[in-house]
Amino acid sequence: MNTLLKSLAQQDIYVTAQLTPAERKRVERLAKDGELTRVYKGLYIRSDGSDADVARSVAAKWAAVAGVVAPGGVVSHWSALAGGPKDGMVVISHPTLTRRSIKLPGLTLEIRNGAGILAGDMPLGGFGLHFAGRTRALLENIGRKSPIRAGQQAVEHRLINILNSSGEQALTVIRDEAASLAQSLDLQDEAITLRHVIGALLGTHQRGELQTREGILVALGKPVDQARIERLNLLADHLRGASLPRIDGIPAGVARHHAAFIESYFSNYVEGTKFAIEEARDIVMNNRIVTSRPKDSHDILGVFRLAVEAPYRHSPPIAGEEFLQGLETWHVEMLHMRPEANPGRIKSQANYAGTTEFVQPSHVRGTLEEGSRISLSIPEGFARAVFYAFLISEIHPFDDGNGRLSRLVMNAELSRVGLHRIIIPTLFHPQYIDCVRLLTRDNQPAEYVRSLAKMARWCAQFNYADLDQLIATLRRTNALEESPAQYQLLNIDGSRTLDV
Repeated sequence: MNTLLKSLAQQDIYVTAQLTPAERKRVERLAKDGELTRVYKGLYIRSDGSDADVARSVAAKWAAVAGVVAPGGVVSHWSALAGGPKDGMVVISHPTLTRRSIKLPGLTLEIRNGAGILAGDMPLGGFGLHFAGRTRALLENIGRKSPIRAGQQAVEHRLINILNSSGEQALTVIRDEAASLAQSLDLQDEAITLRHVIGALLGTHQRGELQTREGILVALGKPVDQARIERLNLLADHLRGASLPRIDGIPAGVARHHAAFIESYFSNYVEGTKFAIEEARDIVMNNRIVTSRPKDSHDILGVFRLAVEAPYRHSPPIAGEEFLQGLETWHVEMLHMRPEANPGRIKSQANYAGTTEFVQPSHVRGTLEEGSRISLSIPEGFARAVFYAFLISEIHPFDDGNGRLSRLVMNAELSRVGLHRIIIPTLFHPQYIDCVRLLTRDNQPAEYVRSLAKMARWCAQFNYADLDQLIATLRRTNALEESPAQYQLLNIDGSRTLDV
């Protein structure tokens, strides 16, 4: 076998037009022996011969296959916007081939007679194809949605991503390029629509040109983090269908104050504001500020007040445009003694937890507004409370205090409907954060929801009327410990806490 055939063998695809007569005979013999499968005239794929394996091989080599079937074509329309095959289909524009649909194992090629290679189109490897440039792809997709066209909403989403990543100048360039490409593509009307959509996003045209909620928010100066909105919708879908606990019971009188103290103590401790529980008790119950740590003392008091006082304890912020305003008010109340934390003001720089970057400052307002609207589609009580907690922690709208605020709003929703508030003790916090990461990084909500359901049941065991007894019981459950490697969280009867 010569060098060319060896090279082709390594790629698992054989194009007989590129081979010598001897090599072609060799390929035909391999096909007769079942080592190769003919999938199109002059095109063979190496496979085990099964239909499934042939389909996988063709799909994996789609660009080479399309280059044989339609050499000189341009990957266009839906396929250009999607970056390749979509649902097993690739659209190819070709200046000389007539319209037809070619169905191969694992791949359908939709050939459309249209413009060939234009300015901005990019060579696709060495396969004899080009890939539609960005502006061409937007023009070809902005018309009415069809089997080969994504439609205006998909184009708006792409324009918003470009705006967020590359700025307004990038949209201006697209607008100018569209005007010069429109005649070659015979898409003059589409170019006008694209210009109007870009103008609306940049604020120079009426917002009525836009079809997506995301685009309207951009035009209003409230862009959203679309990846976060998609994750929030995924969590919302899970919460609507999950079997969730309803744990009634709100401590009253002095027990309410004791429960709020424990909530504040743990919520601050896991965020780094660490006191011995007796010292924290003195701060809250006797208003005795630790002179060497006045700001930390007020952090304990700030969360305690929001957990016990009306309206904060039972009235989460109103969803929609007012949601952020409500959070700002809560934030000021919680951290008013920490001017360095900019209480009540959206962060001005991106913040991180390890390698996770939270929502950009410019996208906080729109993402919170849209995310809070999603909450209204979730059953009230436990499901909506869990959603609130993730909404705030995932966006991280402020420089500091986001974790504490997320738990306070979660508990306000629980109190609003008469359910027991959730406390996350020190020992369980690392596991809880692992569950949050699983949702944030891998879009897996089940463990996050399960972890809060577990803590809801755990918290409901305690008698909050006697604070001395409550603290002693918490110690026996290992709740005050910090190392999950050394300790296990126990129930009040000494048994291990179980997943729900």
